[in-house]
Amino acid sequence: MAAVNRNMFDASIVTERPGGASLMVLPLNLIAQIVTNVEDTGDLARLCRTCRVLNYMALPQLYRSLTLNSYDKIRYRDDQPEGIGSASPFTMGLNAVITRPFATLVRSMTLRGDWKEHALEEHAQVGRVPDASMLLNIAVRAAVDRMTSLESFSWELNTKMLDTVYAGLINLPRLHSLTIRFPSTRHPQPTHVLPPMPHLRALKITDIDPLCYPDDISTLLWKSKKLRDLRLHWSPRMRIAQEPSVSVHDYFRKAIAARQPLSLRKISFQNMYAFHSEEFNIAFDPTTMEDVSFLSGTDSFGLTNTFVENSWPVVPPHNKLKIKSFRVDAVSKRNAEFLGNFKGLERIYFVNVTPENPDYLNSPRPASNPATSALTPPISEHHNSHLPTSTAANSPATLQSPAGQPNPVLSGRDSYLSNITMNHGASLRHLLLSSKWPLSAAMVARLVHSCPNLEQLALATDVSSMESVGMLVPFLRKLVAIRLLIPAGSPAPQSGPPRASHNSPGNYAESPFMKARQIHTKAFSPTGKVVRLAPEIEEVISNARSLADIVDIDDDLLTSMMGYDLADKQVFGSLKIMGIGWKAFELRGYYKSPIPLYEEETETPIGQTPDENSASGNRENGAIVTFADTPDGQASVSNSTSPDINADRASIRSSHPPHTPGVNMPPSTLGKRSRNDEDGASDRQYNDTRDSIVRMAMCDSNAVLADDGQIWRRHMRRVGWDVLKNWEIWSLDTQDI
Repeated sequence: MAAVNRNMFDASIVTERPGGASLMVLPLNLIAQIVTNVEDTGDLARLCRTCRVLNYMALPQLYRSLTLNSYDKIRYRDDQPEGIGSASPFTMGLNAVITRPFATLVRSMTLRGDWKEHALEEHAQVGRVPDASMLLNIAVRAAVDRMTSLESFSWELNTKMLDTVYAGLINLPRLHSLTIRFPSTRHPQPTHVLPPMPHLRALKITDIDPLCYPDDISTLLWKSKKLRDLRLHWSPRMRIAQEPSVSVHDYFRKAIAARQPLSLRKISFQNMYAFHSEEFNIAFDPTTMEDVSFLSGTDSFGLTNTFVENSWPVVPPHNKLKIKSFRVDAVSKRNAEFLGNFKGLERIYFVNVTPENPDYLNSPRPASNPATSALTPPISEHHNSHLPTSTAANSPATLQSPAGQPNPVLSGRDSYLSNITMNHGASLRHLLLSSKWPLSAAMVARLVHSCPNLEQLALATDVSSMESVGMLVPFLRKLVAIRLLIPAGSPAPQSGPPRASHNSPGNYAESPFMKARQIHTKAFSPTGKVVRLAPEIEEVISNARSLADIVDIDDDLLTSMMGYDLADKQVFGSLKIMGIGWKAFELRGYYKSPIPLYEEETETPIGQTPDENSASGNRENGAIVTFADTPDGQASVSNSTSPDINADRASIRSSHPPHTPGVNMPPSTLGKRSRNDEDGASDRQYNDTRDSIVRMAMCDSNAVLADDGQIWRRHMRRVGWDVLKNWEIWSLDTQDI
């Protein structure tokens, strides 16, 4: 290997700039590395227009992945029509690839949207293809012929791809991924036999409808010997109309006739409504199958599809299955029995999102409006004006059944969990459970015990089970991502003022989330008082009807509360991301902060006396100790206008004498010097009392005390879909193959 010239690391374009620092003073290899991390198309385009050097570095990345969107209407931006003075961005993008020397830079090309066709019905009656569609295919063919390095091509337009484009694709030596979308209109179009593509590795065909566009894909499947990923999506019309017009055998008939089964590693079927054929068992090599996905597009438990679905076998046709991933959106007894007939699954995903159930309370995906920020959830965090107010806000199904009859949802849950824990627990790494299955503490314990190697976990829990989940999850030492789902049928977050004040008699103790915490804090408090969290948090928790009310807490308060829970490095050191409902938080570094305890009567942090300028209350005189996190993550303590800051300690020592009868306090975790004087004994008693309260008060006893008397906390950051899309328990929870 030739030696690298040192000038590459030391050379720069500009050594000094009168106006200030410039990017060009950096070494060229560092500039190139920075440019490769720019993902926004607009930013890349602006870099290309900056200077020749940045144009040279950013231009290949700008054209590497080309996506052109077509719209059937003219769109406006700031009262200016798109493409003013020229043509639409879609056609101008094709023009740039065809007429300018950028086509060889394209590695991936996607065409999507609505292509406007005039007089489609008139042309269909006389057996002609509209001129607009033909000209589009000719332009795409011209672009494909110039993109000699193309590796992935996606046709997702609402018009049919003609043989003109297919003839160009078969000449691309590097094409390994192909996506084809068939139109959903019933206007006659030419029927094609899709040609073989010997280098193809991944094939995805969507909106298949044999009664609309029955193109033959059997030759493509048979001749593509390197095909490893096959995804077939049928139009939901057949399932909705209960029309079994799909013959799966026709798609694989040539491979079956030649006795050459497909060596696929991943297969995904969506909206398939077809009878099973015995010859289908020899269409694939079962020993090579690793990833299986079956999405039916419905979450109903009806018997509408019984006659078709029961034709498919439950027992695997081959006893040497090597399936590692299993993904479904509809649960059934037959499906659960299938999981019990083999072992070795590493990833199981139960999709919660269906067309009938968008599951807003658990979906962190951004809204359909492209102007919406990635951090904006599909529901309002404070007002929730457009959320459904019924008790079945995130699912049409309920968890109740007539008296004396077994609940099919819960019985199916037990069957699935039994087969998962017994057959696949030892090998399981990813597990996304259904939001219709709220797990009890015993079920969570069994799951944790049977699946010790879990890395990503998503399960449904309610408010009363939060403590159990917090106690059991730390036993999953390899866990890096956890997602707590709001159970189906839970009410939407409360809007407006709370139903009752947190000081109302009996209301505080009614919250199941607070009952265990009350018991613990009273047992370790010398006076039997309940040491509480911030009033804003407790007001929501004490009135919470479901987990959705807790998730609806302001992000700052929620991260403050969770920052104590997840600060134990030994227990949660491997955890990187945590999701609750529609929110998700990234866990970062650790830091220390003072103890923010609150007494029940004053609602004031211990060691802090409010005055008229304090947010905790109104009092004219007294010491003020404020705790604030500095920008570097370290906590600071400030004291204002107090002759003796130890007055607060003296008051606590006087109200809690050293020998309080009936109180069993654990020894302090802090190292103290031995003192023989009376003040030293009082100080030790104060510290021991404070430490014992802190250990049990902060978020169900999960706070971690540091050696200097402060508490460990963890930085947490609210993240959106740009981060969550990289985690399977979020990204695969969708109706998309």
